Amino acid sequence: MAQVTSSNVFAFGGQGQTAPDSLTAGNGSIWAEYGNGANSAGQGGGSSTIVQYAPDGTTQHTYTLPGLVDGLKIDPNTGIVWALQNQDGNSTVTLINPDTGLVSAPLSPAETSATNGYDDIAFIGSKVFESYTNPSGNGDPVVKQLTNGEVPFGPLTYTTVLADGATGTNVATGQTNQPIPLNDPDSLKANPDGSLVQTSEADKTFTIIHNPGTASQSQSFYQLTNLPAGSGLDDVIVPNAGSGTLYIANGGANQILKQTLTGLGPNVALASVGTGVVEVDLTTGAQTPLITGLQGSHGMAFVADATPAAPVVQSERIVAVGSEVGGTKPDSLTLGNDGSLWVEYGNGADPTGKSGSGTIVHYDTAGRVLHTYSLPGSIDGLRVDPTTNQVWALANEDANGQLTLIDPVTHQVSPALSYAPPYVYGAASSRSYDDVAFDGNKVYLSATQPAALGDSVVQLLDNGNNPIGPLTTTSILRLGDTGTNLTTGQLNQPLPVSDPDSLMMLANGSLLLASDKDASYTIIDHPGTAQQSASFVTLPAGSSGLNDAIIPTSTSGTFYVSNSGSNTVITAKVTGLNTHDIYAAVGSDKAVVQIDPTTGIVTPVITGLDSPHGMLFVPDATTSSPASMTAGIPPMPPYGDLNSELAGIAQQLATLAQTSIPASSDIAQLLAQLGGGSASAATTLATGSMPWLADAQAQVQQLALAKPATA
Repeated sequence: MAQVTSSNVFAFGGQGQTAPDSLTAGNGSIWAEYGNGANSAGQGGGSSTIVQYAPDGTTQHTYTLPGLVDGLKIDPNTGIVWALQNQDGNSTVTLINPDTGLVSAPLSPAETSATNGYDDIAFIGSKVFESYTNPSGNGDPVVKQLTNGEVPFGPLTYTTVLADGATGTNVATGQTNQPIPLNDPDSLKANPDGSLVQTSEADKTFTIIHNPGTASQSQSFYQLTNLPAGSGLDDVIVPNAGSGTLYIANGGANQILKQTLTGLGPNVALASVGTGVVEVDLTTGAQTPLITGLQGSHGMAFVADATPAAPVVQSERIVAVGSEVGGTKPDSLTLGNDGSLWVEYGNGADPTGKSGSGTIVHYDTAGRVLHTYSLPGSIDGLRVDPTTNQVWALANEDANGQLTLIDPVTHQVSPALSYAPPYVYGAASSRSYDDVAFDGNKVYLSATQPAALGDSVVQLLDNGNNPIGPLTTTSILRLGDTGTNLTTGQLNQPLPVSDPDSLMMLANGSLLLASDKDASYTIIDHPGTAQQSASFVTLPAGSSGLNDAIIPTSTSGTFYVSNSGSNTVITAKVTGLNTHDIYAAVGSDKAVVQIDPTTGIVTPVITGLDSPHGMLFVPDATTSSPASMTAGIPPMPPYGDLNSELAGIAQQLATLAQTSIPASSDIAQLLAQLGGGSASAATTLATGSMPWLADAQAQVQQLALAKPATA
């Protein structure tokens, strides 16, 4: 969850500058538009002020443009500032060159209107999109693409990208083909993944437009609820980093605020709602207030931290050794619902099933062997189904594929399940399945060795997560499909998926597919649905041995890595992770690396490995303490000696008692007894006389009650 680490006033409106609204950032400057009460249809002779600010809030340049400027945006390709005037009629566009200070003559649409206009603008590569206001019914455009491109001249012409009456997925309910509330088109911004986000102010709704302007375009939308009285909806931003600075036009106070943020997850949006800023979970639609007490918040701009803290490996240790269980070449890893570790040792078995066998070892949380299984063939995909707790083992990743299920409670191993025709077995078999991922009762498989365009690379198992009989599948991604290059921003690029390998389910329900020979990772959003879209990042030339990858849900946690060359499995505690980056086991780097999808930069994190393959990530547990626990009382530990934990907590509570309220020898004695072994002492704490201990007592009592009677 995001946190505000500092809050300051960045700038106030100067002489004659009122009603700040649109903000944009680029090339080291922050740009702000002051509407000054000008008419939104360009009538009455009013004007707007555009101010270019330095990072310290000092004014670098001021421009005065006729009419009401509502959309203000820097084209990241050219550096030119676009100012959209008069969103409710008689619209024009003016271009500002920040290097020379030159201002173009206003450019007008080929089709003018006195009641409709252009409100905001967004750039994706060389493509220019604008929101179009005041639709009067189904079919009226609400988002258009400028056909003149990013260097326009002459009358401006457009094509419709989204029209009133369009349908999409309501993310909060999961319902598809739902009418999108588009009655009041307003803000429009480009997202890091190449999609657009448009707000509809009166509807308190924002819409994500995936693959805009293409044949594969789809929409999903979020309707904000339970907002404070007086709230509306203006800008929405999907941050491109886990930390940075958010600039907010606080219109009622005629000021621009500067808020530094950390802990931004990879699937959140920030919505300016007039009374504050709300954090929206893009996977569920859940809303959390982030910034409150504003006076008419409008436009926002986000600037990612230039140099986020590099990940730091705090500790490493070996948790499994193949030679101790008669196995070699550890590869796939998976965790049981109880936190126990499963490791697949390939033992050099033939990947077409001609010879050899794999060893599956189940370890408890202390690293002790619970059970060992020997399965025929080469086992490459190993995964615990979190719904059923069954362990899925995919055999023979290059041909003659089979699936075996293991019950971790009874240790029963199912007969090997085979794939139904047209899948081929025997000498003619040339394809198979490498990895498996689960989303509820949906099961996805990566399909190996595609030979021609149209060959499937990711499939949905029709049998579901309790399969019987021959296995049948439906393709959801094929060789030749296209998506967005996250590094260049180019749309409709062929996906580099000629060598499908690892397949991981991300926290937001997307799939992450590795393709070793292509040195690439592909993200499949909304897999298997009408809203499916894909994007990818390619590693630098020479990269090879790409295996498992994850996008972390926390800035710190523990990696499990199968260090195949040394026949071990290690864990590494790492802090300073970026929740927008990909972390991957890459053999050529002999490391787990950090990949910035927006730049393609690869940074080694866990180094000195020998042929890393399988990988898992367990985020650090996050605890939110009530306000009454601000003195740093620790959360209840999941493991460890309860006696010593109780003693430690008692000592901290005693210190708090002595510094926060008059000390009492009786209280101190009770706390000492609690730490010394009296399990009933916690129940004698008088919360009525010590209200500051109410929350702490509940935690201590839980520990006391959990303490063994013989302790």
